[in-house]
Amino acid sequence: MTGSSVRIINQQNTKSVCARALAWSVLLLSLSLYGAAETGSTPSIDPVVDLAHTAPPELAADALIRLAALDRVPKARRIELLEQAFQMAAASPAPYKRYSAVGHSQGPSGFLDRVYAQELDALSLRLRAVEGLLAVDPFQARERFEEIPPLDLPNLTCDDFLAYDVSRFYDVLGELAAQSFTLKERKEEGPAKFLARYVGAIDHPAQVAPAARLLAGNLPLTDAQFQAVVTAFASALSRISGDDRSFTAAANQAESPMQSLAAASERKGLSPVIVLGSFRNFLVSHLTAARCEDTEPNNPSASLATYFNEHFRPPALPPIDDNETKPAKREGKAQGLTWCQDPECQAMRDRFHALVFKDTGAAVEETERTGAEWEGRVRDFLSAMASWSDSSTGSPIEFFREKEGFYSDLLVVMPNGETREYVLRSLLAFLLASRPASEDVIQWYLPVTQLAGRVALDPLGLGKTADDLRQANDSAIALELALAFIAPRPLNEFMLLL
Repeated sequence: MTGSSVRIINQQNTKSVCARALAWSVLLLSLSLYGAAETGSTPSIDPVVDLAHTAPPELAADALIRLAALDRVPKARRIELLEQAFQMAAASPAPYKRYSAVGHSQGPSGFLDRVYAQELDALSLRLRAVEGLLAVDPFQARERFEEIPPLDLPNLTCDDFLAYDVSRFYDVLGELAAQSFTLKERKEEGPAKFLARYVGAIDHPAQVAPAARLLAGNLPLTDAQFQAVVTAFASALSRISGDDRSFTAAANQAESPMQSLAAASERKGLSPVIVLGSFRNFLVSHLTAARCEDTEPNNPSASLATYFNEHFRPPALPPIDDNETKPAKREGKAQGLTWCQDPECQAMRDRFHALVFKDTGAAVEETERTGAEWEGRVRDFLSAMASWSDSSTGSPIEFFREKEGFYSDLLVVMPNGETREYVLRSLLAFLLASRPASEDVIQWYLPVTQLAGRVALDPLGLGKTADDLRQANDSAIALELALAFIAPRPLNEFMLLL
């Protein structure tokens, strides 16, 4: 969302196949889903599976994983769907999940956090498929996990504000270690060897916190096995050399897991100096490397070195001194954190502000947002939005995010009724006309997911919009709408996408 005006309003309210084949698939799906709804029967998943195979691979994999999680799906069919999903996942244009390492809840930063929360990247999709398999065939789940290529996280630059999130990889690694080994394999130290292979190979800052969290947890290891695995992790940690954007994000996240791991080490008979000495080396090697201009805190007491000295350092380790915190150089800061900088967007922002605020600066009351005069102004705003077709300074995907943000903000303040349905139809028309290039398409999926989820949560209030979505003749939209009814995301997960 674009920001402050919507927050004020919220507080005031208390807060590809050919078109003919696709149309036929959607028709069959509609008859299945909505005919079943009228009779109270359970709709078949087969039309949804067929539709998934017409959609882009990342959406198809997501769909099959969600369908396989339904209780009524037999074990053999569940395995079949998850195997297909695992193979499709590799074709996602996004290799890894990302998140904003520079704290902004609004603008591109907040939008992209929600985009990646869909978990449509290749690694997340594969791991979700493995988790599904773990519940029905643990050995097969481990086999598929071992087919995932080694994590190869490219270095970021200071211009980047998105860091990598590979925490799910280590969560699944721990689940497999605990659940997928036979008694014979355990006697042969299978879980320990399995864990050591992965945690001993970490080579990027983004891996440090989730790997430490894994090792500090309740793993099926003897004390001697724990010591061997943690020593492998500590050895790898000392050798990591990464970029400053990744390092700063990772080091802040690693503080608590590393403290927990040091405590667990002491309980298991391993000197915490092994772990904390490696963490000290990790910190110093990055603090003295090239650093970004926007990563060092203004308050020295909040620095990574100060925190380590005051909260981590055992007596056997020397404190990190000033000479060990001087960066080799400073180079740049995060770019792309602001939006709506061109005159066209600013003019639209002014129109939106005038729509939701009175001349006095007070927000338009909820009761005032149901009258004909205000609804007429909404339609005028939507006409202006339809005419706004380009950005004079931003890229096509930046323009998409800006325009979609206004639609989303408007939906937040619109009460149910014909005008709200008109807003939703306008958003749908915009989405149908603006699918971006493949590398950016997961950004386009976010408002599709939001729209389908809203319709499913309010089928009576948004029934006409559901009809529009079913007739959209777009495989991605038709698939997400079907899933929203037959295999919806858990409500708490869906709300994080709004």
